[in-house]
Amino acid sequence: MIGKGVIDIDGREVAGQGALDGQVVVFSLAEEKYGIEISLVREIVKWSKTTELPQMSEELSGVIKLRDQVIPVISLRKKFGWPEVDSLVDTKIIILEIDSVSVGINVDDVDAVIDVPSSVVEPTNGLMGQSNMISGIAKLPDLLLILLDVRALFSSGVLEQIAQEELA
Repeated sequence: MIGKGVIDIDGREVAGQGALDGQVVVFSLAEEKYGIEISLVREIVKWSKTTELPQMSEELSGVIKLRDQVIPVISLRKKFGWPEVDSLVDTKIIILEIDSVSVGINVDDVDAVIDVPSSVVEPTNGLMGQSNMISGIAKLPDLLLILLDVRALFSSGVLEQIAQEELA
């Protein structure tokens, strides 16, 4: 639930109400570390088998039922044009709430919740070409953290389409 903290896969609260701006959830995808702003994360769950839908897009893994809500799950590996992992059993699903729409993103693993001061974030300055889904790169002592703009991950109209289906 937004505002009541983020719950990790073991049911523990990992971030309380009033989380600081600059806190991000760090996750792994292939060999890289990515971050998304914590305010959009509702919870993190272990992989559960998805139900595939007819004529679903390539990047959609399917839908899951979570607390009586049907949530679409997007594979970030497919979204980025990468092959899936051999076994999805060890992967995680980050449940996001974006503009009152719930959507899951499938990632290899979730690592931590960390503070990222704006002073260490380097803007992409168009270096990423048309990849506007990267909002910046955080220069941390032991790694470069790729910060994703979650809203830009979804093509125009996808969130609106999901919201319409939730209302139906």
